[in-house]
Amino acid sequence: MTESIQANEIINKKVISKPSTVIPGSFTGEIQPQNIEEAAIQFEALFMRNLLQQMRKTSDALAEGDNLFNSKQQGVMRDFYDDKLASTLAAQRSSGIADLLIKQLSAQ
Repeated sequence: MTESIQANEIINKKVISKPSTVIPGSFTGEIQPQNIEEAAIQFEALFMRNLLQQMRKTSDALAEGDNLFNSKQQGVMRDFYDDKLASTLAAQRSSGIADLLIKQLSAQ
């Protein structure tokens, strides 16, 4: 009895300690959790980026034409900021879009 318990412990240690290497874009065609998670986070970042871009367009349309802070350089810096903000929000999964995508795609 103790031999079988020891054998199970050794097997469990080998299985648990075995590093799991998941290669993105493998040729097996299997759905891999790492790929789904990365794609979901990237999609959430893309969605947030587009959302911020549309919000900026609306605020620019409503802003005055002779605004001191409305220059091309300011616009470029604001776009960089929006891009970083969208990536950060997506990494934090603040909107929940990535979680919903992971849940839906992992069920298959």
